[in-house]
Amino acid sequence: MDKYKTKMTINKWFSYISLETLSESSRQTISQFNRYSKKLTFKKVLKLFLYAINDETDSLRHLDQQLVNPKLKEVMGME
Repeated sequence: MDKYKTKMTINKWFSYISLETLSESSRQTISQFNRYSKKLTFKKVLKLFLYAINDETDSLRHLDQQLVNPKLKEVMGME
């Protein structure tokens, strides 16, 4: 996995997403999601799914297995 290419790609895609322009109900749902999560916020989940699309991950099980990779954690900003 090319750390810098992946990080730049995900950040570029994420920059096009404006969470502030979402409807009020969507923002409330995101706020509720973030309230009950400790480390995995909505933005991190979104970045994780963008990574899965970029990497053409086969399934959620495969994505779960990739989460043990320290380089992926660093790119995603996760501990």
